[in-house]
Amino acid sequence: MAKIFYVDPSKCTGCRTCELVCSIKNEGVANPVLSRIRVIADKDRGLRVPTLCQQCQDAPCVSVCPVNALKRDNVLGITKLDKDRCIGCKMCISACPFGGIAVNPLSGEIFKCDLCGGDPQCVRFCEDKAIMYLESDVVVMDKKRGALERQAPLFEQYGVRGGIVRVAELATHRPRG
Repeated sequence: MAKIFYVDPSKCTGCRTCELVCSIKNEGVANPVLSRIRVIADKDRGLRVPTLCQQCQDAPCVSVCPVNALKRDNVLGITKLDKDRCIGCKMCISACPFGGIAVNPLSGEIFKCDLCGGDPQCVRFCEDKAIMYLESDVVVMDKKRGALERQAPLFEQYGVRGGIVRVAELATHRPRG
């Protein structure tokens, strides 16, 4: 089963430890601007969201690279960057819908998450577990549980008990009361 990053913004405190750990692992210095992961803050909503390469199965960055410097490794489940082939055109940055590819401000080279060889250090050091690297089926079940929690009040309000019901079918039921 493939593993995927799972970010829970409600758990992120904005400590940015993930950024420091990433820069130390990849660049040898504690400098957030050299990190492959970035914590983006939405002050209006009070959210902090760690963002990074999602290792897309059908990655737009791979499709637009004119020199094939980005390739999908389906065995490891990763989109790899070959720095020797990269010409620095930055088309991959424009193509990435997640902002997962950046330019190293010191070297000018493109860089992205490589999952730390299968043991992402940002996950390992996130004390609040805002960033997780989980089997995809675990994430799917978590999402289903979340959907159930959001829908349960509707079921109760309309008196639906047991059996299978689609949320759209609730429109045919009358609220109790």
